[in-house]
Amino acid sequence: MVRRRWSVGIAASVAALSMMFVGADSALAAYSTERSVSSADWNASWPTVGVDREGDALMVWCEVSTSYPYTTRLRARTMSRSGELGSVIQLSPSGQPPSSPQVALDDDGDAVVVWHGSTADTDRIYARRVSRTGVVGPVQAISASTSEALFANVAIDPDGDAVVTWSERPAPDGLRHPMVRRIARDNRLGPIVQLSARPRQPVETPSVAVDRQGDALIAWAEQDAVYSRVMNAAGTLSPVRTVSPRISPLDGHSGAAVAVDRYGNGVVVWRRWDDAALTQAAWSRQVKPTGELGTLRRLSSLTYGVSNLKVASDLEGDIVVAWDRGDLGSIYARRISRTDTLGPTVTIGTGRLTDIELDDDGDGVAVWEGPPDVYASYGTIRSTRIGRSGTFGSATVISRVGEFPQVDVSASGRAVVAWVRPFTSIRRIQVSTGP
Repeated sequence: MVRRRWSVGIAASVAALSMMFVGADSALAAYSTERSVSSADWNASWPTVGVDREGDALMVWCEVSTSYPYTTRLRARTMSRSGELGSVIQLSPSGQPPSSPQVALDDDGDAVVVWHGSTADTDRIYARRVSRTGVVGPVQAISASTSEALFANVAIDPDGDAVVTWSERPAPDGLRHPMVRRIARDNRLGPIVQLSARPRQPVETPSVAVDRQGDALIAWAEQDAVYSRVMNAAGTLSPVRTVSPRISPLDGHSGAAVAVDRYGNGVVVWRRWDDAALTQAAWSRQVKPTGELGTLRRLSSLTYGVSNLKVASDLEGDIVVAWDRGDLGSIYARRISRTDTLGPTVTIGTGRLTDIELDDDGDGVAVWEGPPDVYASYGTIRSTRIGRSGTFGSATVISRVGEFPQVDVSASGRAVVAWVRPFTSIRRIQVSTGP
């Protein structure tokens, strides 16, 4: 992480732009009163949330017992659009400590949950379906037993076909490989596919997004480049394309993320380390539904670093990209319209950006961990509304104590935010809806 002071001149310019755009939408409506959804006597972490088109939600998290032998389990809970909570569901089998869950919901609210599970002799990616009524399907091993797999991402189409990506290290190769596998709506597993030839550099877990036809845009960063492929609904992959520009051997890439519209028009964003400037910048490149590459842009200044880069798209192709400085300083956002027009850089808050989402029409929400409000030891959970015209509302405090917020939105923009709430002797998952 690079920490650099932001020059006064650039700060003044962006502040002026912020005055033009922040608050241009109507003020945020109030979020609902925060409430805990996890077990009262287990320490919770790794919150993630998915919302279907009507606003029904599934919250997923990991939790660990407070006494030896410190059992870890993966749990979930449904919440209806009216706020009614279902029973707490256990997803991970006994003897398999889980971590880093991700969830995706189809149009009807049926979910696919993926996670990393460890046993005595292997690290694998697992998946399990959870219906909109809370009924769980069988545990499915997604990665091979002969490789060390870490982390996973998942995206789902309207009918429930899912695409899972992860990175793995097959012995005795030593380097991580980007991987993908499809899960059909009837739970049939497609083949495990390696997305590139043996990488020359370390590989991050690929990011994935799926359009309304079930075609997936996948991108991943290696040290020397960012790559992308399109996998259609039948499982056929486009050629590997190098998304990033040529760089010097001392430069590097990381943090690739993707988003797509209803037709499969996509964007890849990533961080590029510039050795000459000794800092990172945010970059983006458009990707067509067939995988061909479009506009390449540098989105941020080279005078300060970039961390926690996030991207979201609405169904018509309007895109919002956001990031922070990596030092609990300013959080920035830019809009790329469906006509490929780049909007100004806007300061939307202060803290550590964690998530952004857009609804069908381009309204959305950004959430982050802001500076402490009451207790100096913990941050606050903050949010701003994203307007479909590229405006950003004033920041609001959702919770005065919390960490690691995550958000998803319905088709009409109803947001569900989940985060970790530290209490005196326990950490629980809390949730709020709005605005």
